[in-house]
Amino acid sequence: MADKQRILIVDDTPSNIRVLHDLLKDKYRISIATNGFDALELARASNRPDLILLDIMMPGMDGYEVCRQLKRSKKTREIPILFVTAKTEVEDEKKGLDLGAVDYITKPISLPIAFARIRNHMSLHLHQEHLEEMVGQRTRKIRQGYIETVDRLTLAAEYKDEDTGAHIRRIGYYTRELAGRLGLDSEFCDSIFHASPMHDIGKVAIPDAVLLKRGPLNADEWEIMKIHAEIGAKILAGSESPFLRMAFDIAGCHHERWDGKGYPGGLQGEEIPLTARIMNITDQYDALRSKRPYKPALDQHKTVAIITEGDGRTMPAHFDPEILAAFKKAVGTFADIFATHQD
Repeated sequence: MADKQRILIVDDTPSNIRVLHDLLKDKYRISIATNGFDALELARASNRPDLILLDIMMPGMDGYEVCRQLKRSKKTREIPILFVTAKTEVEDEKKGLDLGAVDYITKPISLPIAFARIRNHMSLHLHQEHLEEMVGQRTRKIRQGYIETVDRLTLAAEYKDEDTGAHIRRIGYYTRELAGRLGLDSEFCDSIFHASPMHDIGKVAIPDAVLLKRGPLNADEWEIMKIHAEIGAKILAGSESPFLRMAFDIAGCHHERWDGKGYPGGLQGEEIPLTARIMNITDQYDALRSKRPYKPALDQHKTVAIITEGDGRTMPAHFDPEILAAFKKAVGTFADIFATHQD
């Protein structure tokens, strides 16, 4: 049998509490507070009420202030509040409703009418919770579908160039680590984890003779290789998926540099999307650490020195200074990620 719904009665007059308690006790689980401070504590508890019956005229903290504080808190703002009060002026009722109460019951209480109105609001609240759960389930399914789409696209890029398979998988961990150190919220960190592995999706359109060449690229081949950023952006453009929208910025701009000397657009500073600025330094780190047909793998110390001090080809000015500072603090974690996620 399902638990009874909970009602919190807030009133400083014992006789009023007794009337409401006797009216509701058979159908609902009742909690009682005799002042505003206790009411806030009970409303914020883990077993918070499904509805609050709130008196207005109480010493210390009146019902209006209790309502105001409940509506300010994300944890309690959705709890329906019914004012139960002897204040009968239209202005009083308007004030209560303006503060977010759903109804206003005047004293002396008509028991049948009060019960009917409480029952109706409880039914509405239960229905609303059910709808929210259905929406939440649907949202989770859509999100999972987006993630699966991202994974399939990433897998396509990995099949095109098997040498970069582990690189693609590590990128998500690097970018999530940096985003967290930059103080970005959990939703952003989660999104960039799934979106960043698509940074090189445009390479599926690069001819194998260029992409898989065993040796350095000549000038013409390098120009062909560089178009993978624009192609990647075209592949990912126009999606409603939050992951693919983020991946669009990353794919198109992850070779842009803070000093404006990157490609394809020569963007500078904050013209470059934040996601692409994060991606740029993580991509550079992993590329330096990884063996390629045209270069040996560098160790952790040498790689960090190149990024933070420069070697002529890669320079600190290429990176957002704030992100570079976060990278310096995260180098130990980056080394762990690189060591853990190998083919």
